[in-house]
Amino acid sequence: MPVLAVFGLAVIEIWAAVPAGLALGLPAGLIWVATVAGSLAGVSLVLYGGSTVRDKLVRRLGPAISARTGRLTRVWRRYGVIGWGLISPLVMAPAMGAALGLLLGAPRGRLLASMGAGIALWSTILMIAGLAGLDLLHRSQ
Repeated sequence: MPVLAVFGLAVIEIWAAVPAGLALGLPAGLIWVATVAGSLAGVSLVLYGGSTVRDKLVRRLGPAISARTGRLTRVWRRYGVIGWGLISPLVMAPAMGAALGLLLGAPRGRLLASMGAGIALWSTILMIAGLAGLDLLHRSQ
């Protein structure tokens, strides 16, 4: 059951899923798999799920980037779909990053692949950081 909690949190946000998995005492590999799978499920739902969910997200987020300013828009212009997929999971929920990527004109298949790479990358980094933090905590006791 704790694995499902990590999976569910990862659908919403990677930054919540990894610490929750560590707090629940799950093995690192299981946390990583549940986090990546949950995040990819959320991204896939946005990209390929019902148009109602996607349209709501795009309508809600559209005005936020319509001015075409800000760091994320610069990332999009400079690095395209690959850069977007690698950076957006770091700064926002992956599903939100997927919705914004669609709004910016990314093809679904390429966006899913690059978001998957970004999700795996940041899940790995968060896992390493979390395990290192736990190790330091245990050593100081």
